[in-house]
Amino acid sequence: MPDRVQTPLGEMWMTHDGVLVHRIEQGLSITMEDAAAVQAAVLELTDGRPVPAVVDMRAVGYAERAAREMFGASTQETSEAATALIVGSSTSQTMAKAFLAMQPKRPIAIFTSEIDAMEWARSHITD
Repeated sequence: MPDRVQTPLGEMWMTHDGVLVHRIEQGLSITMEDAAAVQAAVLELTDGRPVPAVVDMRAVGYAERAAREMFGASTQETSEAATALIVGSSTSQTMAKAFLAMQPKRPIAIFTSEIDAMEWARSHITD
């Protein structure tokens, strides 16, 4: 199992304490194909076990509806037990709120602070 992987959107890794982190660097417009590649990377890093995730989506400008639906899948489909979204610009905040409006099938929270997002994610670690 690798420590880090590159996705079409940026870098993804597991922290020493069991939080999946995905820093989106090139996600100005996210397609369904991008979302599928991200889901495959999550499964690769987690070996299919549910873990909390922190997604830094400050670079996101737009995500196709099909991509948002894939990201909103249940824990069994994504291996994300809970997801903290880090936003910055009004665009990324709007995208995060649109995602929440789709009523994802796992706990999701929006943060502007990476520290707060990591703390929240760590509170969702199960043994």
